[in-house]
Amino acid sequence: MADVPKLMEAASRWQKNFNTPLPLAANSRLAIITCMDSRVHPERIFDMKLGDAEVLRNAGGRVTLDMIRSLVVSQEILKTTDIFVIHHTDCGGQAAVRQHGMLIQAMVDKLPFLFGLVLRLLDALSMTGLLLKPIRNLERSVYEDVEKLKSNPMVPKSIGIYGFLYSTEDGSLKEITRRLPVRGKKLQ
Repeated sequence: MADVPKLMEAASRWQKNFNTPLPLAANSRLAIITCMDSRVHPERIFDMKLGDAEVLRNAGGRVTLDMIRSLVVSQEILKTTDIFVIHHTDCGGQAAVRQHGMLIQAMVDKLPFLFGLVLRLLDALSMTGLLLKPIRNLERSVYEDVEKLKSNPMVPKSIGIYGFLYSTEDGSLKEITRRLPVRGKKLQ
């Protein structure tokens, strides 16, 4: 269980030491899509400070419709010019493959009857991978997510896209794939 009083004390110390508000846009013009895993800290990996990058997180660091929506905001309002996709070793997204049935049941149990029925139907049709985004092969998942961004019309060709695999065992970062930006003209 989270120690809420201790966390609130830390928040109070943070506020007392708070300097000046930072600009809305990230200093580096970089958006990073990564996993919600607490062992993965892009800010530390890339020696960044508060305000240096937009960090978008979900289970597995997968490119989903919600990530695309967030990237549109990042690109259009915050003027992001590059995207990093970072998956990592020992990911719970791999456990989702092994725990598929349990996860589906947990979702069904939390949904009203009709929605649970639809979820069971999708599961029977082997379509729940679209919902759970399980990771079977880490390098392949990075490549798939970068390809999904490259082929999405909401991500202009002027945006550089880089895919990485981070090792939670030794802290290394391996580049898997990239799309260099076409800069100059704003291409769609």
